[in-house]
Amino acid sequence: MKILAVILFLGIMLSSCGNKADSERLNDSAFTTTAESSAVDSDSMEVDESSQVGDESGIQGDSSEDDMRWRLFEDTYKETDSGRAAENYAHNKGIKIEGFVKYGQENPPVCDLMLGETRFAGVGCEVIAAYNYLTYEGFEPDMAKLAYDFEKNALIAADGSLGSNPRKISGLFKAMGVGYKRFYKADEAQAAVEEGKPVIVSYHIGLNIFSGIHTVFAVKEEGRLYVYNCYNSAADKTEVESIYQLMNKNSLFIVGYTEDDGQMR
Repeated sequence: MKILAVILFLGIMLSSCGNKADSERLNDSAFTTTAESSAVDSDSMEVDESSQVGDESGIQGDSSEDDMRWRLFEDTYKETDSGRAAENYAHNKGIKIEGFVKYGQENPPVCDLMLGETRFAGVGCEVIAAYNYLTYEGFEPDMAKLAYDFEKNALIAADGSLGSNPRKISGLFKAMGVGYKRFYKADEAQAAVEEGKPVIVSYHIGLNIFSGIHTVFAVKEEGRLYVYNCYNSAADKTEVESIYQLMNKNSLFIVGYTEDDGQMR
């Protein structure tokens, strides 16, 4: 078990939406828009999409580390703080982010936010996904405070260059009193959106735990499934046919979140 834990840790350490090669691969090959998919031969559409998407369910389950006590901004920040997180907060609060962030993280103004020693353009996807989910649920999250929270609670590498651990988002939700359901399979994410629920989906942009990670918010609007921050350079929200199409057969599901059964907005 200790050896497995080390392998998983190394997999996370080497993975991030900030990995340039992998983020470009997301743009070029791991994702196909609905318009592009309409050109696919109709016979291929008969294949069960769910069978083409892998997941970590065989090696990843709930852990006490994932559910660590998340310390919120209000409990930790002091105006007299002079550490890096406080300096980043001072910078980030000067960048106005209102409403949903539907576009890709390489676009302004969100690209210029800081996480650790790194710009959001390469590593901010987990923060953005959580921000969009909270916004959808009727909260009014402050992006600067949320980035501070992630820097204090969820960084994979100390300098922020590998982004945040998506498995720790549950800690944020618990600290805020947000009801949620966590899952580890693409099938469960697809089932949730079919029920009209919002989801956070995190996956490796490749078929092994050492490939890059991307984390997004997705929700159905007027019967159509949209992904926010679908890829780094996206100009707006991106329509997809399904969670399976978002991930494609070249991806490995990590973790997802949706509303708890019976939750009311």
